[in-house]
Amino acid sequence: DEREHAEKVYHLATEHGGTPPQPLREPAPASLRDVALHNATEGCVNETWAAFCAHVRADRASDPELRRAFAVIATDEARHGQLAWDLHQWFEGVLAPADWAEVCEAQRAALSALPAAARHQAQSLPAALGGLSPAQAEDSAREFVAALAA
Repeated sequence: DEREHAEKVYHLATEHGGTPPQPLREPAPASLRDVALHNATEGCVNETWAAFCAHVRADRASDPELRRAFAVIATDEARHGQLAWDLHQWFEGVLAPADWAEVCEAQRAALSALPAAARHQAQSLPAALGGLSPAQAEDSAREFVAALAA
């Protein structure tokens, strides 16, 4: 799913005048603790945020092709985010307390960084893709973080 999303969004962004960065490939996590850290930040935080962003774009994009593409991506990302949260709950029961504390701290740091990252992302994509303005993205990310903390 992620490879398809990256290729589709890259194509759509360049077709509409954007210059998105190339996706980064990270080495696979080496331990259960590393998998849990990756899941807590990339899965729980970024996949769930990506689902929200794709849903917004599915509603706001200027082109029907874009709206359809983002609707599919939103559904996929919501599924990925839910899987990450399910795994997060499972990791809590199997990791050593010190490792779990580290995972939770990494997730808090990812959530704290999200508003600034959302602003930056909004600045780098063309408006035709249906995204939020930088200020709206930052505000939405703050509300997202607060909702997850509740």
